[in-house]
Amino acid sequence: MMRTEPQTNMLEIRDLCLDFRTDEGIVRALDHINLSVAPGEVMGLVGESGSGKSVTAKTIMRLNPNNAIIQPGSQLWLNHNGERTDVLALRGRHLRTVRGGAVSMIFQEPMASFAPAIPLGEQIIETIQIHLGHDRATARKIGIELFERVGIPMPEQRFDQYVFELSGGMRQRAMIAMALSTRPKLLIADEPTTALDVTIQAQVLELMLELREQLGMAMLFITHDLGVISKIADNVTVMKRGEVVEAGAADSVLYSPRHDYTRRLLDALPKMDRLPEPPAHTPEPLVKVTDLSISYPIAGGAKKGELFHAVRNASLQLPRGQIIGLVGESGSGKTSLGKALLGASPVSGGRVEYLCDEHGYTLGGKRKPKRQQIARVAQLVFQDPYSSLNPRMTVRDIIAEPLEALKLTRNRAETDERVKEVARLCHLEVSHLRRFPHAFSGGQRQRISIARALVCKPKLLIADESVAALDVSIQAEILTLLKQLKAELGLTILFISHDLSVIANLCDRVCVMKQGEMVEEGTVRDIYLNPQQEYTRKLIGAIPLLDQHRLSADKVPDVPLPAMELERVRMGYQG
Repeated sequence: MMRTEPQTNMLEIRDLCLDFRTDEGIVRALDHINLSVAPGEVMGLVGESGSGKSVTAKTIMRLNPNNAIIQPGSQLWLNHNGERTDVLALRGRHLRTVRGGAVSMIFQEPMASFAPAIPLGEQIIETIQIHLGHDRATARKIGIELFERVGIPMPEQRFDQYVFELSGGMRQRAMIAMALSTRPKLLIADEPTTALDVTIQAQVLELMLELREQLGMAMLFITHDLGVISKIADNVTVMKRGEVVEAGAADSVLYSPRHDYTRRLLDALPKMDRLPEPPAHTPEPLVKVTDLSISYPIAGGAKKGELFHAVRNASLQLPRGQIIGLVGESGSGKTSLGKALLGASPVSGGRVEYLCDEHGYTLGGKRKPKRQQIARVAQLVFQDPYSSLNPRMTVRDIIAEPLEALKLTRNRAETDERVKEVARLCHLEVSHLRRFPHAFSGGQRQRISIARALVCKPKLLIADESVAALDVSIQAEILTLLKQLKAELGLTILFISHDLSVIANLCDRVCVMKQGEMVEEGTVRDIYLNPQQEYTRKLIGAIPLLDQHRLSADKVPDVPLPAMELERVRMGYQG
């Protein structure tokens, strides 16, 4: 039976305990969680994977699986139409009215949030009609306007497309538009900007804050990005292993943390106040890309044979033993260029030359090298390690697969020895090689992906958004590992990312792409401290950063300045 009483807060959670019934027994996921969100407040919920953030969000929406057990004494109240509603008692029509209407949620994985066989626009129109009662024409107009506001190009055309026709970043934006379409009173956002470029991220955060002002909308904003939290949250709650370990005003938690766990999360953040020194000299290139162009046919294009030009006349060099960052917004051509280096994108013009000691391959010429030849020289680390690892194979077999496919070892014993060698190199326990991918954390799975890429001893490693979905502490571990591998193996790494703070801490040089073209290239210091292009300045200006000097009181200068400005003063930059 639904109970209602007057309530001031939009959301109140008291002593929430939730267990999961598993094959190994009962597992406690949430342990006496206390949390409240006032109307118009943005509450940041942070913590590493497995801390209970998403479980808390799904409990509010009543979306946990059937093996979830909410313990007696747990309380979860929502201010719905001015009354205190017991969410845990909601059933049927009452639950449907609240879920998706008064309370809306942006999920972390957009592909699982849309029906694949129904156009995106139809799903949004239906949602608006159900919860707001508008006619179809009005609902369509609202939906297209939201597509435009969240930064989806050609919003009318995209509105009628299916989810699989959009890039990852555009899917995320479409999901944000759908969640905002009902003008909810409480918006639960679970890692809503993880897959977005910094400029689109800034645009979406601005839109959310704007709607908060217009609607008095409260937000529970879940993220591992503390830079984003510092820009959007009024208060912050920190979770660890199902418990709240710290809570308070955002400034207090982020700049004067009391708990060691919070301090550890902050210490793992990329630092922008100490940019790396440029290399003493530029080594010979391992790869030369000259006037590269990549085009794809447009399915259902207005004209027969119409092409989409993903990359136009791009040129760059990848020096031996260096990490080169490739940045740009979604659709800039970064991933297409990375795939072209592996022979996995159609080269319609220009050439890619591998200048190896024992091998020399050219892509784009008359004689095309076999994919196996390129695989011996260059390997890829994917963005999502879980979906790129076969769940039915053991870690040993996953890592060994390239060796066996390329016939690089003579027998199983030699293969096993090489697998163990690369596992140790990537800080994986050799005793865990018989396990399956589901038994590992996100960071461990990414180490497995890196080990698989390195097992055939490539010269070039291409990492495509390889830390985008990781917690800051795990991200820091993977970045440290990549630096170690570069130093120990003399690897050349092309690091593709939309996170410019990560690029600044990892890379030796940076290349900036915009709409398929290479617009700027230089050392990290040159690009970040003295960018020549307005587009590059816009990307750097949109980076959500914590003020690093407020985190370390002993390092605060006499005249406090933002971190980037301090570095510019040190470099004598007057621009």
